[in-house]
Amino acid sequence: MTAAGPGPLPSSGATELEKIRAIVAAYFPVYETRVGPQSLLLAVHVDRTELAEKFDRLRQELWGLGYIPLVRRQSGEDFIEVVRRSRTGRPRIWINLLLLAGTVATTAFAGALIWLTYVGGTALTPNDFLLGALYFAAPVMTILGLHESAHYVMARRRHVEASLPYFVPVPPPFLFGTLGAFVSIREPFPDRKTLFDIGAAGPVAGFLASVPIAIAGLYLSIHAPVLPATYCGPTILGQSYGNLEVGTPIFWFLLAQFFPPNLVNLHPLALAGWVGIFVTAINLLPAGQLDGGHVFRALFGERARFVSYGVVVLLFGLGLFYTGWLFFAVLILILGFRHPPPLNDLTPLGSTRYAIGGLVLVLLVTGFVVVPLAVPPGSVSFQNASSAVPVSLPPGAQVAANLTATLANGDQFPHGYGLSAAVTNVTNATGVYLTGTAFQEWAANATWRFFLPGGTTVVLTGASVTLPQSDFVTVDETTAYKVPIAVEFSDSELARQATLVLSATQFCAPSGAQPASASFSPLFL
Repeated sequence: MTAAGPGPLPSSGATELEKIRAIVAAYFPVYETRVGPQSLLLAVHVDRTELAEKFDRLRQELWGLGYIPLVRRQSGEDFIEVVRRSRTGRPRIWINLLLLAGTVATTAFAGALIWLTYVGGTALTPNDFLLGALYFAAPVMTILGLHESAHYVMARRRHVEASLPYFVPVPPPFLFGTLGAFVSIREPFPDRKTLFDIGAAGPVAGFLASVPIAIAGLYLSIHAPVLPATYCGPTILGQSYGNLEVGTPIFWFLLAQFFPPNLVNLHPLALAGWVGIFVTAINLLPAGQLDGGHVFRALFGERARFVSYGVVVLLFGLGLFYTGWLFFAVLILILGFRHPPPLNDLTPLGSTRYAIGGLVLVLLVTGFVVVPLAVPPGSVSFQNASSAVPVSLPPGAQVAANLTATLANGDQFPHGYGLSAAVTNVTNATGVYLTGTAFQEWAANATWRFFLPGGTTVVLTGASVTLPQSDFVTVDETTAYKVPIAVEFSDSELARQATLVLSATQFCAPSGAQPASASFSPLFL
């Protein structure tokens, strides 16, 4: 939400200046007049109990004549300075409508991709667009619309000119299809109460709309389809929709306690509620022209600029964990650290608004999350790898070894893994290291018996083997993200020792992820 500022007062005739002085004197006794090149400065007597009401009436009257009054206290005296307001162009509603239509389109497309991922589909259909719009685009637009409408309605109620909402569409691969919306305040904020009310109205309305949407979405998530761990979802310009993890703000964590703990596949409606809660927190960052900047400037006056400095430093630091915060830090730098003061910076807020300010701070803290979106890095490893030569050999085998290891999913996010194994080195019964044809012939007689979780056994033969995709291993929260793997290796030819490698490769692994591997060197003789 942005605000306009006052302009200079050009050289004016005595009649016009006397008219302005007379208007001010009708509200506040004037005992001294100073005429400057850009403003008219009037020393006045102010009754603090009537300042807010009288100054607001004066502001509205002078605004209609093209002027803006500012009240300030200096050296024990109260002054009202009058400057000419800058003229704004006529509202161009077509821009608002065009951006609204564009945002409806981009959020609907984003909703279709999110719905497709939710149900485990492979290609977009008209039904995906319909249900994606119903369960994601519509609630997100509702939350944003109520947020900005609350700013607009509060501004009108406080007799402050404001634009209709400007929505910001963003096409894929941006996940949600929009960067939000804003309302442009077309005149300076009259006083601290108005500054607070307009700044807080939007986040509070957006949050109140987000909570029931989130609750309904979490309920629907209980009945979400169970997708195979091999499902990767659609990928648009490098952005995978099936391998994303949303962060957990404090408020979302508390809300989720009323639902089953293992809600992995979030319903699009739940995601829309999450977006609303998180967007509320972002808007409440106490910096510059953000909603939080308005609220904190009203609460703490000029001291709020130090909070703004701290927020920017903090965002640059958080950029080490999530690069999106660098964008917001730069945005605040462009818009400016310091918030312009309201025209009347003397009237106090009162205890009620300070209490509401405390609640607004709670919304910021409980709705914020350091890493809102992340692609799990694909961290996987084998732990406790060991091998043992059995007492009795399998039928037809000259050598054998039992290989065991624990497959550990370091992402703490459900994944499916494909297993493979290979013979890499062999030393024959006389201690000669086999190479070339001799190695290939020995390794070709290898037999691998995989004992998978759930009781499935798969037998493969050859020097290097890979389990079919249908025989993948799922490692999720039901097993504390660890699964024991057992493999029986045997060969029909004698050998003293062999080096065997067991590997696990994640399905839908992100770029740069490496498979897990464990090396075994059983001594047969």
